[in-house]
Amino acid sequence: MTEEEESFDTGKGIAVKIGVAAVAVVVVAGLAILAMPYFSQPSQPGLASLPEAPLQEEEQEAEESGLKVDPSQYAVRQRYFEEVFRPKRDEYNLFENASAHLGIPLEEVPEYFSLRSEKEVFSELPAAAEELSEIAYLLATGKYFSIGYLDETYYKQPEFYPNFKEHGLTYWTEPDPRYWTPHGYGSYPSEQWAELKKGETEEFTAVVFFYSNWGVQTFQGVTLMQDSESKEYFDLEISPQNLLLEPSFPKFYENWAHKIIIRGRLLPETGPGEYNIGINVERPPADLRSRWEFEHKNIYFDAAAGGIKPSGDQILLRIKVE
Repeated sequence: MTEEEESFDTGKGIAVKIGVAAVAVVVVAGLAILAMPYFSQPSQPGLASLPEAPLQEEEQEAEESGLKVDPSQYAVRQRYFEEVFRPKRDEYNLFENASAHLGIPLEEVPEYFSLRSEKEVFSELPAAAEELSEIAYLLATGKYFSIGYLDETYYKQPEFYPNFKEHGLTYWTEPDPRYWTPHGYGSYPSEQWAELKKGETEEFTAVVFFYSNWGVQTFQGVTLMQDSESKEYFDLEISPQNLLLEPSFPKFYENWAHKIIIRGRLLPETGPGEYNIGINVERPPADLRSRWEFEHKNIYFDAAAGGIKPSGDQILLRIKVE
């Protein structure tokens, strides 16, 4: 599947808070996967960001897990950027680690995961973009400006997201047969902002990648809705607004991640000031829910049903109007 490249006119600039707003529900025990807050400053047309200390904590976890790429191994700086987020799926040894963790023979692991082989975990994903690692690193460190141009060869790769190697891989390498995860979703970047000027720049475009959280085994129906208060000041178009998140476990399904485009416009009566636009997950329309329930039976869930709602908004747009 391919996507048409779009042109994104962001006026005076949209900035992003590079963080993952994630929520998950685990049967028997609840698990909230915490967001990683990063902060940014508007810089130029497009997207801009600057991370804070939490990135160092993620790097520490990666180093302890043996997944971090040591920059001292590369004399050329560019090579390091290319390697740090690079998918190394032949080196994850998912089934070998699962065998040791569960104490079962290696040949029994595929049946445990209801898969034919370890390669099936990633078999439905598109080929990764050649520059995936470099772009993912720049985005995570707040130095990439144009996420609107990133297609599924980027955002459908789990390695694109900063916490996959630290948290996501453990669902295969350290599986716990006592639990399974029916709900969970995340958004990245979770916070963005723009500066608008009445009579000059009255529109903005934001892009968010919305995905099934790590370990989720179900199809989740999602409707993204603007909060009622901000509707008095901004007209918003969310595309797609209704979507079906496919599972991320025991393998990644083709549509486990989606690209969300949010276009906003000042309403005539909106005066100067600072505004927040919250976008959150609600139940899909009845006709879509009925169809998805029929198609997926007992592994369909409304993403908004029974989830652990994160503090604040799932997606937050901060708009300054002059």
